[in-house]
Amino acid sequence: MRRLGLRLELILALSIAFVVAFTLLGLAAVQLGRRGRENERVRDAQATAAALAAALEDEPTQERFDRLADAVLGQGGIRGAELLRPPHPPLARGVTGLGHPAEAPSSRGTVRLWVRTPQRVPLHNLLLLYVAVTGGAILLLTYLALTFLIVRPIDLLTRASERLARGSLEVEVPIEGAAEVRRLARTFNDMARQLRADRAALEARLRELEETTRELEAAQEQVLRSARLASVGRLAAGVAHEIGNPLAAILGLVELARDEELDPGDRDEFLARIHKETERINTIIRDLLDFARQEPAPADATADLAQVIEDAVQLVAPQKDTQKLVIQQRVEDTPRVRGSADRLTQVVLNLLLNAADAMAGEGEIVVEASRDADFVRLAVSDTGPGIPEELLTEIFEPFVTSKPVGQGTGLGLAVCHTIVERLGGSIKATNSECGARFEVRLPAA
Repeated sequence: MRRLGLRLELILALSIAFVVAFTLLGLAAVQLGRRGRENERVRDAQATAAALAAALEDEPTQERFDRLADAVLGQGGIRGAELLRPPHPPLARGVTGLGHPAEAPSSRGTVRLWVRTPQRVPLHNLLLLYVAVTGGAILLLTYLALTFLIVRPIDLLTRASERLARGSLEVEVPIEGAAEVRRLARTFNDMARQLRADRAALEARLRELEETTRELEAAQEQVLRSARLASVGRLAAGVAHEIGNPLAAILGLVELARDEELDPGDRDEFLARIHKETERINTIIRDLLDFARQEPAPADATADLAQVIEDAVQLVAPQKDTQKLVIQQRVEDTPRVRGSADRLTQVVLNLLLNAADAMAGEGEIVVEASRDADFVRLAVSDTGPGIPEELLTEIFEPFVTSKPVGQGTGLGLAVCHTIVERLGGSIKATNSECGARFEVRLPAA
């Protein structure tokens, strides 16, 4: 069924209200007109009574009264006539005592005519009744029109919208009311159906994503397991290589030293070489322990980076020939950093010794320290040949080194990386125009 638009339905409801109002107004006008005619009839009856009283002045006999009364009865609604002449009995003709009396006095008595009129209703009561009925009818029609055309459909839409907002998508509203409201209800139902379809599609997509995530997690776990196995393999190979060579040398030297005919000087030389190879094995094991140590730095441990750099520079001289080595310090006024001074000194010293080894003890090393937001940046640059490109991505792995065999274990940078990361910082290696550059970011205390 095609419904009218909201404007047309409101106009129709108001039109009905106006029809009812003007109908009641017409009824009131009819009553007022009838009242006017009744008043006019009463006035005519009073005039007739006055004429009849004048005609009875000369001869107020029964015959004359009856003749005159019969002449006026039935005219203008006159139903009865009587002549009141106390103390004599009244003269009467027709129906008396019913209707509205119209009287006229004379010297012979009082002439009273009885006029037929309906029951009188006070005029103000009639107006009040009209206003009350008209107002009530308009209010009732307006209430019904607004309720069924606007309020009730919109209330249903509001409650359905609230349920939809709470996540209840299985909701529909009845299509009723004006054309605009019905169109809104249809649109709402279409939207709810689309949301249900979208939710179903989203849930299916989420299930697919969960399945994909589980597959990715399994694949990632496999990759991590493979990476761990590869790392363990590299570590084992590095340990076997770094410790196997000195052990083989020690075994050979021990066999030579057991020769009874060996010259004492040669025996002493063999023993010194055995001692050196044993120290090399000890150094490798100590570096491995430093790399594997899991003890965190105390939470409240802080260090003065400028003092750490100064101590590390002082420790380079006993280990390297610094006659042809220049170490420049460019340290700004930086805050204290998180971590213990000993561990940070080990980091800086390792970077300095690596730089010195890369330049074969001849060149320039620049140590810089500056503030970088909530961090302190430490950079160590050298004028050496730089880091081979194939080693840049794995330079911090254990036993990865660019030094010749026997001159480095490849554990120093791995230890530095472990120390810095446990402090919440970062370390990276790059090649500059004139050599290698290591940059460390440490959290400020």
